[in-house]
Amino acid sequence: MSVAILWSFAVSVAVAEKPESFPGNLVDSRTYRIQEKVDQLFEQREYERALFIYKNELAPLGDKYAQYMVGYMYLTGTGVAEDPVIASAWYRLAAERSNSLFVAVRDQLVGDLSEFDKGRSDELYLQLRQQYSDVVILLGLIREDIDAIASRTGSRIPGRGGPVTILDPRAGIGVSGEDYFGRIQKRHQARVDYLVRELDPSGLNLNVNNLDIDALEDLVQRHVATIDDPRSFSVDR
Repeated sequence: MSVAILWSFAVSVAVAEKPESFPGNLVDSRTYRIQEKVDQLFEQREYERALFIYKNELAPLGDKYAQYMVGYMYLTGTGVAEDPVIASAWYRLAAERSNSLFVAVRDQLVGDLSEFDKGRSDELYLQLRQQYSDVVILLGLIREDIDAIASRTGSRIPGRGGPVTILDPRAGIGVSGEDYFGRIQKRHQARVDYLVRELDPSGLNLNVNNLDIDALEDLVQRHVATIDDPRSFSVDR
């Protein structure tokens, strides 16, 4: 697949990706500024700086476009030594939400690797999964939600609160305590539901008000220790 086609994929994905389907961190004004800055750096050919931001600031947030761009830059040797095996691992990570464009470039690239390099890709992909997989990111956010709920009630079980006004750090406006913690509870439920769909933990206590977080963490660790992307890659040489 040509560099021009790969780049057109990247542009298309930036428009097509729907971050609201993944209940991770909301994209706040700071993250928007980082996203705009890194795209400008890339267009200005400041590739090393762009790669650093894609890889170290946006990819850890679960930004699939940023994860794709890290792979793209390794594939094309843009700002870094060319390495299609490292690129393939990042492409596999970017495709874990089954975005059709990411899946297409992943399959194309991995399908072109030798069997030896596919094994190397597996190893690198597992390392990335253990750091940046959606389930790892969500587990950390679920822990933050539990701590936030506990800060309201003094326990890990949500309770009734008084008429307190809280400054929402993302919106920068004051909201009632009831509304603020209601939003936390809602996103907490969405995150747990998403994780359940990914892990399918039979028999796990999934009552969000009394979540067995340690058992959930064990499931996450076992999940990311395995290769789970579809082996639809072409093996024709």
